[in-house]
Amino acid sequence: MIELKNVTFNYSTQEEAGIPPAVQDISLQIHAGETVAIIGHNGSGKSTLTKLLAAILVPQSGSILVDELPTASLGADLWQIRQRVGIVFQNPDDQLIASTVIDEVAFGPENLGFSRSEIAARVQNALQVLELEAYAQLSISELSVSLKQRVAIAGVLAMQPRYLILDEPTTMISGKTADQLLKTVQRLAHEQGIAVIHITHFMQEIVSFDRVIVMDAGRILMDGTPNEIFARMAELQAVGLDVPLVTQLGHVLRAQGWANIPPVVLTPEQLLPPLDLEQSSSAIVVDPPVSADFLSAQAPVHLSVPDPSAIFALKEASYILRKDTPFAHEALRRVSLSIRAGQTVGLVGPTGSGKSTLIDVLAGLIKPSSGLFFFEAENTAIKGFNMARLRSRVGVVFQSPDSQIFEETVGKDVSFGPRQRKVTLAESRRLVQESLEAVGLSYEDFRSRYTYALSGGEKRRVAIAGVLACEPKVIIFDEPMAGLDPRGRRELFGLIQTLKQSEDLTVIYASSSLKDVIELVDTIHILDKGSVLFSDVPRQILAQAHELHALDIALPETVQIALSLRSRFPSLRTDVLDQAELEAELRKIHDHIL
Repeated sequence: MIELKNVTFNYSTQEEAGIPPAVQDISLQIHAGETVAIIGHNGSGKSTLTKLLAAILVPQSGSILVDELPTASLGADLWQIRQRVGIVFQNPDDQLIASTVIDEVAFGPENLGFSRSEIAARVQNALQVLELEAYAQLSISELSVSLKQRVAIAGVLAMQPRYLILDEPTTMISGKTADQLLKTVQRLAHEQGIAVIHITHFMQEIVSFDRVIVMDAGRILMDGTPNEIFARMAELQAVGLDVPLVTQLGHVLRAQGWANIPPVVLTPEQLLPPLDLEQSSSAIVVDPPVSADFLSAQAPVHLSVPDPSAIFALKEASYILRKDTPFAHEALRRVSLSIRAGQTVGLVGPTGSGKSTLIDVLAGLIKPSSGLFFFEAENTAIKGFNMARLRSRVGVVFQSPDSQIFEETVGKDVSFGPRQRKVTLAESRRLVQESLEAVGLSYEDFRSRYTYALSGGEKRRVAIAGVLACEPKVIIFDEPMAGLDPRGRRELFGLIQTLKQSEDLTVIYASSSLKDVIELVDTIHILDKGSVLFSDVPRQILAQAHELHALDIALPETVQIALSLRSRFPSLRTDVLDQAELEAELRKIHDHIL
């Protein structure tokens, strides 16, 4: 058991600034085999609490016992605690140290002194659980952020700790892989008695956990079962949190007088009244298997003459990673697509689908190995093409703002681009001020702030401001919502919506999740294994929900609910764009049943 008694912790910078402690007077117990989810907005104290549980930080007052061993101990007791408590950090780069995937996963068991056969068995099992066998020999430096995160999780699982702390582990992992991970750790909890402590912003992930702890301002605001916590919807929303969409739907439909809906709905099946056996047997329809045609690469799009309105056009473009080596891999396969100036486009696909490589091509960071790439109707492969012009017009906001922000203060960081262009001091100041205000940050309040002291949401805004200060024609967002709480996601969504209104700006949004892009973009390109499978407007994309689910693409909650109910109600549409449309579809079914 892990036991906290009146634990308080305050960072020195907070204390100097008179800011309340990160964790204040917390008391709780976490038992063996228990699955506990901890939720709260950015800055609520979740990450500090996880470091205290793992004995990375020591309480300034109060005590923490891990199997009766105090975390404030030194020597052998601390070594035993570190063996028993495994933690996966939010940023995988904070804990990856080996050169290859297999060495990284083996690092923990090796240091725990297990036999070679035991180490091999643990490594193989962890790689299999996280679907990393194909990447075992790859260099860590060659992996995407999402793959690095999976490797970090595999490394901790291979150690088989008694207490497993997951600090937002599914932030950059695709739909089915994330579901598989959570089912795996819950199975370990129930079969092997491992306690799982899961920190997350995704409310739908925690409905099957034993217990939910809600944090706010460094304190425990609520502690109970998912049913008990989500019954307090108004209180959660008051502190910037949400409840699962299925819970919101249940609340609305129950208020409209629907019968047989429980007070708190946690699964789609609870939304509808039960069917009798005759209705049930006639209604069940198994989704058809995914066709081979759908999973095969797209038919080539003929772009012999680029569209003059297209800012980007690719024809049969391929790219080979690690070319001329034993590890050569075709990251892009005969990709053909066109993006018009002023358009807002989504690039959606699971990990390894080619999104990051395609972004690098569009940003002029790499050139296709074969095929054609046009920028503003000009072939980028011709002699004399000005690649610097392309790069100056395309700005990229990366997955992790920490990989993009490197100056000491906000003002210096945002002004980096203008300074490289050698603009005047007055012009640089104007660009910095306009860019910060465009992302909702006060120039006077933020220009002198230290970048290390910013919250996750503020860092993302500063990263976007740094791109805007370069006055690009195109902004590419690479998984920008990763790690943000519901309030931060709403704010960033609104910001991107505002940027979208600019007639001179082309916006490209890359994500493994459709829910982040469905209300933002005009056109969506679905990628898998380096190919563009199909491209269409959002509603037509959602009509292919079954196939998208098979591709390990995270679907919007509205579509997940509709898809899960289609086995009973095959006429239920999946091309619902929002909660209101789903409610209308469910009312039709409800009225028909009654």
